[in-house]
Amino acid sequence: MIIGVNCGHTVSGTIGSGAVGILNESDETRRVGYALMKLLREAGDTVIDCTNDRAESVTENLRKICSMANARKLDLFVSIHLNSGGGKGCEVFTYDGRKLPQAERTLEEMAKLGFVNRGVKDGSNLYVIRHTDAPAMLVEVCFVDTPSDAALYNETGAEKIAEAIFEGITGRAAAANEGGMTMEQYRELDDRLKKLENPMIYNYIDSNMPEWAREAVQWCVDSGIVQGTGDGLGLDYDKLWTCVVIYRLAKKLNK
Repeated sequence: MIIGVNCGHTVSGTIGSGAVGILNESDETRRVGYALMKLLREAGDTVIDCTNDRAESVTENLRKICSMANARKLDLFVSIHLNSGGGKGCEVFTYDGRKLPQAERTLEEMAKLGFVNRGVKDGSNLYVIRHTDAPAMLVEVCFVDTPSDAALYNETGAEKIAEAIFEGITGRAAAANEGGMTMEQYRELDDRLKKLENPMIYNYIDSNMPEWAREAVQWCVDSGIVQGTGDGLGLDYDKLWTCVVIYRLAKKLNK
C-alpha cells in the first residue's frame, strides 16, 4: 500500500502548533506518527511523509499537508492528532463519517489499550479530510487535557499506540520491536522535535530528498530552472515545494 502519514500541526511553539495541556499535541503527534511510519516501512508499505513543520499561517500549513498528500496516488491518508476540551478517549474522523474498515479497526485496537472508543465521526468540515484525494482518516488519539487520558498515553507509550494504529489501518499485526528504538533513531527523532535552527539542505536528488519532491526537482534541473553549484543544489524545504509547484503548473499548462 501507499500510505500518506501526517503528524498533525506545525512544531511546538510555532504558528499552527497543536493543543497544549498535560500533553503537548505537536510533540506527541510526531512521536506517534514517525513510529507509525517506521512500522509501515518495515512492513514493506510505501510511506509518504505529509508532515509540515512550519508555516506562516494555519491555512498555509493545511495546504502544504494536502499538497504533499495529493502529489502521489495514495491508498490511504492518515493524520495523527491529539484532542482537547476535557473529553475522554479516541475518535476517528472520515469524510461524511464513513465507517472505513481502517477507521473502525483503529478504534478497536486503541480500545484494547484502554482508550475509550468514541467512534467514527463526520470530519467533512476538516480541511485535510475535505481536500485530500485519497480516502482519509484523522485519528484523535486521546485528550491532552484529561488527566486519565494523559496518564494512559504516557503509560502506554507512543510506540504501542503507533502499533495499534498500524494494525488498524493495515489489518496486520505489527512486527515485534525487540530492542525498541536505537539511540541513533532517538537522536534523529529528538532533533526533528526540537527543530534545530539550521534547516535541512538537500544538495542531491537521492534517498535523502523527500520522495514527493524528487521528480519535480529533477524536472527543474533538466529544464535549467534549478542550477547547482560545486556544493550541490542547496535546496531547503521551501525551495523543494517551489519546484513541485512549478512542475505541477507546467504539466497542467501543457495538457
